[in-house]
Amino acid sequence: MKLTVLIILSSVLIIGCNLSNPWYKIPKNEYGEPILYGKVKYSFTELPTHKDLEKIDTTAYYVQIFEGRYYNDGERRNPKILIFHNDGYFKRESLLYFGKFDAERGKNSVYYGGKWRITGDSIIELEQFLPTSSGSNWYTRNIERGIITGNKIILKKYGYVYEKRSTFK
Repeated sequence: MKLTVLIILSSVLIIGCNLSNPWYKIPKNEYGEPILYGKVKYSFTELPTHKDLEKIDTTAYYVQIFEGRYYNDGERRNPKILIFHNDGYFKRESLLYFGKFDAERGKNSVYYGGKWRITGDSIIELEQFLPTSSGSNWYTRNIERGIITGNKIILKKYGYVYEKRSTFK
């Protein structure tokens, strides 16, 4: 009896979690890049407004800086870089691999980055698809929120801080 109740409760919990943040099977192209298709798209569809583009500089690089939490040596050697586009997409790069996959990776690739939008005065949201497990074709939609303060973007979930720069080095 107890085992049956436990199984039913576990099933309800798993199904409930999957409904609130569903998984999507995303096929890979000939380069092994997971490519968004027909039914699996970004939910952010609006283009940035003139006001949004005053807050996010689409001609600059936003380079990860190391403040606010502990960072290991690997993170410090390979900072993340965000590049925002005026069509609502953003590109996520890193210093050590900057531009390495440009030939294979377009905006419809999950690994390119995703879409961005600004809500309110200073809240930025980044939408992307993340793998559910390593090597899997299953992905989940993730919306990461942050705050724009002057020339910095602070992403709340992991405490990443990015600073606007004219070069990424």
